[in-house]
Amino acid sequence: MLTDDAAAFTVDVDTSGPGPLVRVHGDLDLESAPELTNTLKALLGPYPLVLDLSGVEFMDSSGLGVLVGAHKESIAHGGALIVVGPQPRVRKILKITKLEKVFTVYSSLDDLAPELAQQQLSAESAAAQPPLPGDATATPPPQPPLPHHQEPSFSPPLPHHQAPNLSPPGRDR
Repeated sequence: MLTDDAAAFTVDVDTSGPGPLVRVHGDLDLESAPELTNTLKALLGPYPLVLDLSGVEFMDSSGLGVLVGAHKESIAHGGALIVVGPQPRVRKILKITKLEKVFTVYSSLDDLAPELAQQQLSAESAAAQPPLPGDATATPPPQPPLPHHQEPSFSPPLPHHQAPNLSPPGRDR
């Protein structure tokens, strides 16, 4: 049975800025998380993905999972996830989980607007002027994907030790 709160969950997308702005309203929980996940996946790219949580009063671990996944995927696509306007309860969750240090978090869209405007101006300026040959700011040519290999081990190699000689003196092994 859907409650009024669950039925009121909405996701609105505005693509008129330098990157998509996704406004979320309602509880971000197990029931609503898949809808937001699908929306965010469709918007990934090499630009800032702004997630306005000012309309979210409650978020559970499913909601946190959506944010962490979107953050990782945004980085993988050359972009960034920016969280805006978390309400006090949501901000407290981000603080307790230390995710406020992982995500870029702004108190409001007004606080974010000057930075996005500057990014848009920089991008437009760079697009208007083609790079000169040998220019260090020129985009390097795409590199072929690396061959599949085993994940690197993050533990340091153990030193090789020779077994101690436990034979009585005068006897060799």
